[in-house]
Amino acid sequence: AVVSTQSTGVQFGDIVVKMGAKRVLEDKELRIVDGTPSLMWDLGGWDDRYPGFQEPPYSNADLIWAVSPTARIIAILRDPVERLFSEYLYFWKGEKMRRERRTPQTFHDDVRREIRKFEKCLEVKSLRHCCYATKLYSVRLRIALGVYICYIRDWMEVWGDQFLVLTMNEYHDNPTSVLTRVFSHIGVFVPDKDELREFIQHSKIDNTNSDVKKSFGDMLDETRTLLQNFYRPFNEDLANFLKDTKYKFYQ
Repeated sequence: AVVSTQSTGVQFGDIVVKMGAKRVLEDKELRIVDGTPSLMWDLGGWDDRYPGFQEPPYSNADLIWAVSPTARIIAILRDPVERLFSEYLYFWKGEKMRRERRTPQTFHDDVRREIRKFEKCLEVKSLRHCCYATKLYSVRLRIALGVYICYIRDWMEVWGDQFLVLTMNEYHDNPTSVLTRVFSHIGVFVPDKDELREFIQHSKIDNTNSDVKKSFGDMLDETRTLLQNFYRPFNEDLANFLKDTKYKFYQ
């Protein structure tokens, strides 16, 4: 998509056709944006391409730097426990809800199984190997995606100050301040706070799980405790790496 302070987002191909490639390049207030979350972590197939390697010899951070070194990167992190639960519900919709039974207990059982697999991997392999070894884990419950320190470190080492890390909590608490930081980071005009508040008030919220969660219910307390204990050391490593306790998510 393309984002401009003067217009709403449109598809890149459409704007190139309408404006022409030269005008796209010359428009200083235009930003070409990709919002694919899996770019942060998805290196599927690296172990087939590099047999015998214990870790991937590159990350997507390196690939994007190679083709667009002036880009600005933003990562918005959610409490990894809530992220995992939300994803579990998000991919259980429509036809899948009718043919596959999921309950708080099945979520708990899946969590226990995936934690065991991850910890078993760590007994013999490095953290990077275990986080990027997607063949080891079920797409039903991608527990490694919440081990943010593994991916954030790779991106920060390549992009430095061009990489902005935020949390979903701080956006919910103060969206005006966060959007101001985002606009400054990507180098476009920063609207005044009244304009931003108006934009936020009329923004549509997508990808909610409210209906599914009503029928499913919340996770079990013991599941939440299990996940918090699993993620806690990785959150602490992330907070130390970024020098900010907000990345602990919970104490």
